[in-house]
Amino acid sequence: MRSARRSRSMSSTRKWLRIALVGGLGAVGLALALQLAAPHRVQAHARLTGVQPAPNSTVPGPLKQVLVQYNEPVDKDLFRAEVDAKEGSALAGKPVFVDPRTVSLPLRSGVSGALVVTWLAVGLDAHPVQGQFLLGVSAPGGAAALQKDLTSAASHLGDFESGAGSGGLLAAIEAGRAVEIGLLYLTLGIVALGILTLGPRRRARGAPSGAMRMASVGAMSIVVPTVHRGYRALLAASVGSALLMPLLFALYASRLTQVISGIGVGRVMFSSIGVQWTVKLVLWAALAAVVTVGIRHTAQGRQLDRRLILAPVVLALALAGAFVSGTHVGTGSADPSLLYIPVMAGHILLTAFWAGGLFALLVLVFPMGDATYVWAVIGRFSRVMTVTAGIMVASGVVVLVRLLANFNALWCTGYGVTAGFKVLIVTLALSVGLVNNRLVAAHRNYEALPAVTRQRLRRGGPSLVLMRRVVLCEAALLLGVLVLAAVLGESQLPPLLRNVYLPGEGQDAGYVTTSGLFGSGCIR
Repeated sequence: MRSARRSRSMSSTRKWLRIALVGGLGAVGLALALQLAAPHRVQAHARLTGVQPAPNSTVPGPLKQVLVQYNEPVDKDLFRAEVDAKEGSALAGKPVFVDPRTVSLPLRSGVSGALVVTWLAVGLDAHPVQGQFLLGVSAPGGAAALQKDLTSAASHLGDFESGAGSGGLLAAIEAGRAVEIGLLYLTLGIVALGILTLGPRRRARGAPSGAMRMASVGAMSIVVPTVHRGYRALLAASVGSALLMPLLFALYASRLTQVISGIGVGRVMFSSIGVQWTVKLVLWAALAAVVTVGIRHTAQGRQLDRRLILAPVVLALALAGAFVSGTHVGTGSADPSLLYIPVMAGHILLTAFWAGGLFALLVLVFPMGDATYVWAVIGRFSRVMTVTAGIMVASGVVVLVRLLANFNALWCTGYGVTAGFKVLIVTLALSVGLVNNRLVAAHRNYEALPAVTRQRLRRGGPSLVLMRRVVLCEAALLLGVLVLAAVLGESQLPPLLRNVYLPGEGQDAGYVTTSGLFGSGCIR
């Protein structure tokens, strides 16, 4: 009877394992297919690459049209534009699409004076971007009046390019993105700690036989306090993320419907952003299914199937790829994409290993309380981070320089200022990481001393309590980095058009000097 019950249980487990693996591999295949099928022309946010006449310029009348060109195709039905003159609207009709990237704004006959062009465009990522710029159309004998009108209009001019939507909705999106990044990094950190410690390890001198207990399949093993605890943490992260995906999509859709009247959520669902969140939801659900099977195995005290170790790794990497595809670099804002997308992917994985690994240490490793076990895991983690920290920082700087495109944007744009503070906090976290490495080295040196020498010393090696405080401080700093990363993901990149509002450029009529970071002058 007991044998038959066990046989039925094993058969049911294998069935659910097959379903989970098929679903997970299907989701991975879908994510890869979408990523390969999507041309690298997709951009993070629609940005102006050309305006005729040039922004802030003055041209002789008559002017028949204003041409605006974007870095990607924009949605014709969602595009909005206005051209306002002193006496009212200067538009002669609706905007005309010359091609998917270029829009003509026809003007009334004889229009002159200061023209304020206001536009809102939605690119292939369904992210609304809006902006304003100023033009001057001169008429015979009206130079003095034109200059007065330009000065007056410039004082009320909005941003040249900026994300659209209310501040409260943007804050909710950024908070949701921060939670998404944190859960993703925790997942990758748990998986990375397992990969880092794959294979049997020799027991440390004097350590009890159970201090380095592992769940192994052949030469493979996952070193977490217990396999069961590790799988439960993965389950919590995957279920939380799966529940978060529809909420985040709803926030993105609400922002789009807020700034553009007459569209519904269904329209957004079939945009590229709807596909992206659907893929993420499927991947997180697949991971939850796989780790649920793993929990059932460990709860029954059974040896793990090799597939239960490999599947979370594959799904975690797929989730990292899906996340990269939604970043500024992943959607093509850094050209050539074939170079910068792998650089960004490597940067994300190394950062996730650093931040997520620290979270995993605090959640899974330190609670074990076994000093030998904790020091062994921290030692391996510290050695790997020592080697990879330089690569992580270098790749991040390369991507940042490419996205900024102009060094002045570091203090004259919201994206640049946020990125600068992120770099500062990362530097502080690296400094705390150096303290972490020194403590690990001091402990290693203390353990290498003969037992007699250690007994004579008045003070032992670094305590586990001190190490935990250092790791907690480092993790707290990186939590701030994750929040800034979420803000950066929603920040508008610096304009592609030069001579718009960066400092040191030509000061034609209509430019307004605003204060940048530390009082620097920024032309707008």
